Amino acid sequence: MSVRRTPGLAVWRELLTADVEKAKGFYGELFGWRFQDMPMPDGTYTVISGAKREIAGVMQLPMPELPTHWNTYISVEDVAATAKAVTSGGGTLFYGPAEIPEVGTLLTFADDSGAVMSAMCALSGDPEVAAQPSPGDFCWETLSTQDKARALAFYGKVFGWKPQPGPGGEGSVFATDSGTMVADLQVMEGVAPHWLTYVLVESLDASRTRAEKLGGSVTVPRIEVPTVGSISVIQDPAGAYLGLFQPLPG
Repeated sequence: MSVRRTPGLAVWRELLTADVEKAKGFYGELFGWRFQDMPMPDGTYTVISGAKREIAGVMQLPMPELPTHWNTYISVEDVAATAKAVTSGGGTLFYGPAEIPEVGTLLTFADDSGAVMSAMCALSGDPEVAAQPSPGDFCWETLSTQDKARALAFYGKVFGWKPQPGPGGEGSVFATDSGTMVADLQVMEGVAPHWLTYVLVESLDASRTRAEKLGGSVTVPRIEVPTVGSISVIQDPAGAYLGLFQPLPG
């Protein structure tokens, strides 16, 4: 039986944290997310559901010295081939390729500038990617880097992504062969290269206020993106960064 695969698209997000229960409380109150604990051979994996579907997972940090963080998984057909592309492109493998029983094959790596990303080939096929995300759904990724050309070359080799003008014809975004936009690039000098994932919200103001009341903090209050909407960046109580996106009406 064939399964659905969407190579090149972001299909899963994952929070690695030192305090899973505290994370459930924070994000449950902030976004209305629901959580289901799934027993695993080496612990518990918590699946997050948004308004309409399963959208992400939460797990205990495998090593206490690691910072709490969100991670994004990109769908690939062949994780081993992806790992070879990472290393030949100057990246570093952190985990995998690893076969997880009843799940699939996973890989976590750093690109050639140090930004961390993951890839997966799920046995049951890819989770559904909403064409029109609902409030509380993940919706976008941004790579902050110091070398745009280098990033375009690396991810073109690893995921087959192609550069494309952003909305309004400005900037650059990563896109699949079909032209589906995946993520955008932001050149930031003096900042360590990193990926940031975004959640769609109805109101940035209300979400920022709620995050602070729940023990989080706001690191970027508001940036207007012409023709698109507005974004903010918050930190949860354990320090994980997360983007918030409020689209323009209509």
